[in-house]
Amino acid sequence: MSEAILKTIVYFDIFNTPLTKEEIYRWAWKCPAQKYIEFLQKLNELVEKNVLNQKYGYYFLPEREEIIDTRQRAIPIVEEKIMIAKRACKKIRWVPFVEAVFVCNTVAGGGVKKTSDIDVFIIIKDGRLWLSRFLTTLVLSIYGLRRNKKNIANKICLSFYTSDKNLDLSTIKVNDDDVYLIYWIDNLIPIYDPKNIRKQIRRKNQWIKKFIPNALQNYKTLYRWRVDSSKTSSAFRYFFEKVWGGNYGNLIEKQAKEMQKAKMKLNLMSNQNKGNLGVIITDSMLKFHENDRRKNFQEQWINKYAKTYQGN
Repeated sequence: MSEAILKTIVYFDIFNTPLTKEEIYRWAWKCPAQKYIEFLQKLNELVEKNVLNQKYGYYFLPEREEIIDTRQRAIPIVEEKIMIAKRACKKIRWVPFVEAVFVCNTVAGGGVKKTSDIDVFIIIKDGRLWLSRFLTTLVLSIYGLRRNKKNIANKICLSFYTSDKNLDLSTIKVNDDDVYLIYWIDNLIPIYDPKNIRKQIRRKNQWIKKFIPNALQNYKTLYRWRVDSSKTSSAFRYFFEKVWGGNYGNLIEKQAKEMQKAKMKLNLMSNQNKGNLGVIITDSMLKFHENDRRKNFQEQWINKYAKTYQGN
């Protein structure tokens, strides 16, 4: 139990994020099955032995008290960015075949800064990935909400799409215990999710329970963060999904794919042809993480834990 607690604390310390006792229990790494009261007893023992420090309800590594202020300062930043994501979702909820939009990465999992962009994970109906990506990109570009090379802070980063038939994310693990991906999945914040796709994601990714067995199964987005379908958006979606649902839609999908792939080929600096799991371009997943740092975070975590708790 001590190892589970300490590995969890060390991992989130990489992102300058102290944790509450509830968060430690939820995210305890490979935590052996124990009652919550036994977990609290072990947590208090670690504090009493000065292996961990505790203040204002947060737990953190010794001599890392300053990250409490870091986390507190991040609260209004997260709120601001979620509101921007909410505004973006209202603009694209009419886009046909968009099933769900999740906020992810730093905004959802820790380490967010004022200068950060807003990463989203978008689920598209199978067979219409390219068409919906084109429309989503177009709409958010028109409204000035999409990130580009010159405007990053508080802009929406459209870097990860997958189809609703491709929700098992174990296929993109960089190793068996891809710690960043595991916490990433658990921390997804559904901003627009009228069909409860998050529940399907949880069901398709039960493999993460091996690593974080206490992870939440049910999650409700704060009402002020949630975007629901409107009558107007639902009418638009229904019309275009009917029109583009058959053979004509297949033709439009093919054209959208050819146009976008032609543009992608012009990016000579991309990792798209190097077999890198950061960049994936298929008809069921579009992932554009040119600087995929998951292996780096894994190494930081392992090394920091070994250095901090060697001999304990």
